[in-house]
Amino acid sequence: MKNLDYANLLDFYKSILSEKQFEALDLYYNQDCSLAEIAQQFGISRQGVRDAIKRGEAELDLLEEKLGMIKKLKTIEQKAELIKTHTTDKKLISEIDKLIEEIYI
Repeated sequence: MKNLDYANLLDFYKSILSEKQFEALDLYYNQDCSLAEIAQQFGISRQGVRDAIKRGEAELDLLEEKLGMIKKLKTIEQKAELIKTHTTDKKLISEIDKLIEEIYI
């Protein structure tokens, strides 16, 4: 089963990973390719792809542990939702929604 948290981590830390690590993780998590499909594209074994993905996941875990971008994002979202529950100002709610959406772009 795929851990979709890695798709979010990949969005934040893609520029830090090697090109091959990013490509393998992107194919696996964002484009939903199988290990066999990725292996064929890279010209390596399924085990080689699995190992590359595991190394990439470990790298993403380490980056998140050190930098904490996802944790910070979740805190911002929680605070934004709290603000939205305490206001009836539709314009303010709309602006908060736009800000949160921009974070993910």
